[in-house]
Amino acid sequence: MGGVSAQGAADVPWWRGFFAGLRRGVREGRLSRWRAAGVVGGLAASGLIAAGLTTLLCYGVVRTLVGIARGGAEPRWNDPVLLTVTVAVCIVVIPLAAVGARRRRLRLAVHQARMRGWAEAHGWAYQPRSRLLSSRWDAPGTPTSTWVRDVLTRATPRGEVTSLTLGLGRDWTRWATHAVMVAGPRRFPALHLTPMAVHDRVDLALGGQDIAVESYQINERWRVRCADLRFAHEVAHPRLLERLDRAAFPGLSLLVEGRDVVVHVPGPTDLVRVEGLAELVLDLADLVPAYLTDDYPPHPPHVPRRERRRPPRRVR
Repeated sequence: MGGVSAQGAADVPWWRGFFAGLRRGVREGRLSRWRAAGVVGGLAASGLIAAGLTTLLCYGVVRTLVGIARGGAEPRWNDPVLLTVTVAVCIVVIPLAAVGARRRRLRLAVHQARMRGWAEAHGWAYQPRSRLLSSRWDAPGTPTSTWVRDVLTRATPRGEVTSLTLGLGRDWTRWATHAVMVAGPRRFPALHLTPMAVHDRVDLALGGQDIAVESYQINERWRVRCADLRFAHEVAHPRLLERLDRAAFPGLSLLVEGRDVVVHVPGPTDLVRVEGLAELVLDLADLVPAYLTDDYPPHPPHVPRRERRRPPRRVR
């Protein structure tokens, strides 16, 4: 297995690796001694600031609790009971926070080692995180993300497939979405097919959009949203919907936007379903009518980035 093993991550403290990297940088001439000293000083200052803020927070909480215990009388800032309890709380809280941060780093190292090993065994390239893929899509109902993790990429004869986890907050196991996409030379408008849920029916009752297709069963199971009705009907044809319906992935949704054809399901990346979702998204991309790429061509290279965010218009 390539990369850092779980045992190696547990045996080597982060600070030892940090200082070893600084020493290596100075020895190889990539860092001056003054710059290395500045990095160490900045790290020490950040630790002191964090400890001070934690102490102030504990002091405020304890002062409030002591005041409540004494019938609402606010204690003096140098009250012995207040200071003793604050110090006791800090002695417990700060080490617990440090232990929690270390456990999180170890858990992340184990997770990344597992992902990297799977990728090497199955012919995928692995990247722990990516800023370029964050907030890539704007379609209504698209999962919101503040970060992208566990990026797996593989080139196939039918196109390059990318699997990723979109998430909110720091924990990659909560509020996460597993998306698999294939990109191409096009600039499609946003089309989103999502399973019909209770909140969708409430939204529809309040005037939300749902484009009807020919099949009644499809209309009952799926909600179709797109600003371009002609594009929606051209993409959501019976063969594509039948292939989407055959996929046995709970919570499966289809997104077509810009260069991308995407399928996504709730939850973080599950290695068991990566291959199946990749096969599905390639099949769906093949079922998108080829003439639509000519109707919605990509931007020329000279177009500024701010112009690329505007909704595409069909070439007449």
